[in-house]
Amino acid sequence: MVLNNMKKIVNGIEVELTAEEIAQRQIEEQQAEQDRLARIAKEEQEKARKESAIAKLKALGLTEEEVKSIL
Repeated sequence: MVLNNMKKIVNGIEVELTAEEIAQRQIEEQQAEQDRLARIAKEEQEKARKESAIAKLKALGLTEEEVKSIL
């Protein structure tokens, strides 16, 4: 991603970001994207585990209501 003409407000004055600030922002954006993807993967894993547990309980002969009461 090319970030140019980026500005920030300092004491009510618009100021151009320095090259270092732009580089830091890019690093932070990449980290935020990695964190987002990790969170999504964790949520999907949790959902898969829950579905697996429900299927196993049903295989043992529990009804839908019994499964729901356990969870």
